Amino acid sequence: MLQLRQILGGSQGGWFVSIRGVSAGLALALALSYTKVLGVDKRSILAFVMISALLLTYLLTSGISLALRNKSAAEIKDEEFFGFLFLVILAGLLVATINCGLLFIYSYAKTEIPGPIYVVCFLYSFFACVNMGYQDALLAIRNLKLATFFEIATVLVQIFSLIFFVTVSQTSLIVSVFIAFIFSHILISFSTGAVFLATLSIDFRKLSQGMQSILNQSQSQHLFGIANSLVDRVDRFLIGLLLPISFLAKYSLLTSIIAFSRFLPDAAVKLNLLRHHQGKTQKNINLNTRTVSIVVFAGILFTLAAQFFLKLVFGQEWLLPYSVGFIFTAQEILRGAYQIKAVKLIAVGGKKAMTGISLLLIILSVSLITIGTSFIGIWGAPTAMVFVYLILILSIDSRLKKISDVY
Repeated sequence: MLQLRQILGGSQGGWFVSIRGVSAGLALALALSYTKVLGVDKRSILAFVMISALLLTYLLTSGISLALRNKSAAEIKDEEFFGFLFLVILAGLLVATINCGLLFIYSYAKTEIPGPIYVVCFLYSFFACVNMGYQDALLAIRNLKLATFFEIATVLVQIFSLIFFVTVSQTSLIVSVFIAFIFSHILISFSTGAVFLATLSIDFRKLSQGMQSILNQSQSQHLFGIANSLVDRVDRFLIGLLLPISFLAKYSLLTSIIAFSRFLPDAAVKLNLLRHHQGKTQKNINLNTRTVSIVVFAGILFTLAAQFFLKLVFGQEWLLPYSVGFIFTAQEILRGAYQIKAVKLIAVGGKKAMTGISLLLIILSVSLITIGTSFIGIWGAPTAMVFVYLILILSIDSRLKKISDVY
C-alpha cells in the first residue's frame, strides 16, 4: 500500500486515481444498462459511432493537446491557450463530418441506418471532441481537481439524463442514449468554457498567432500523442468493419468489463507523465516477478468473473469464447508493461526513440489486427496486439539497456 501511494504521488495523486476509479465504475455500469436494453445490433451501431468519434478525436487533437501539456502552466500564453480551444472546436466539426461519412459506409456495408441516427452522430461526435479537448486543457493548466470533478460529473449527467429520456419515451432507445451523452458533453463543455473565459485575457487579434504557435509545437508531438489512444480503440473499429455486426457489440461488452481495471495503471502513467512535464522526479513502478504473477492471476480470475457475469445478466447469446477473454487479458497486461516502460524511456531522454516506437505501434497494430481478424476472426485482434506489445517491450528494453544510468 505504501508503494502504491508513492507511485501515485500523495494526496493529489490519490484524489485523481480515486475519482477516475469511481468514474470508470459508473461509466461501466451505465454501459451495461444501455447494452441490456439496446440489444446486439443497436449496441453495435452505438459502439461504432462512439469508437469512430474517439479515434478521430485522438487523430486530430492529440498532437496539439500534448504540445500544450508539455509546457508548464506559467509558460502557456493566453493567445496559445485560446488558440488551442478554437482549434478543438474546428477539430470537432471535422470529426463530426468525417464520422457521419464513416457511418454511411457502415450502413452500406452492414445494416441500414435511419436518418435521425446521422443527426445525433454529428452532434455527439462534435461535442465529445470538444469536451475531451477542454478537459485536456484543464490538465494542461494543472487544474487536476476540476478536471476530475468534471469527469465524474459527465458520467453522472449521462446516467440521470438517460433515465429521464428513457422514461419520457419520446424517441427510440438508441436515440435516447445518444441524446443523454450529447446533453452531458454540452453541459460540461460549456461549464469548462465558462471557467476559461473567466480566467483568460482574450484578444481576438492574436487568435491566429496563438493557433499557429500551437500547431507548430504539435508537429513533433503528434505521433506519440495519438499512438496509445489510437491503438486502444482501433481493434473495435476494425472488428466493426470486418466481422458480422453482432461481434462488435459482444467484443465491446466483454473488453469493457475486463479493461475496467486499467484505470489504475492508466492513472499512474498519466501522473508520471505530468510529473515529467513539470520537471519533477517520477515515481518508480517496478515490474518484478511477484508483481507480474499477482497481476496475471488477478487477470485470469477477473476474466472468468466477467464471463460468468455476462452469462448470468445478458444470456448465452452475448458470450464470446473464453479464449478471447484470456487473450485480451494478456493484451491488457502487456499494454500496462509497455506504457510503464515507455514513460521510463521518455524520462531518461529517449523521446526521439519513443517517436519511432510509436510509429511502429500504429503500423503493426493496424496491419496485424486487419490480417488476424480476416483469417481467424474475433481471436485475431487481441492475438495481434499481444505480439505487437511483446515486440515493442523488447524494443524499449534494448534502448534502455544502452543508457547506463537507468540501471
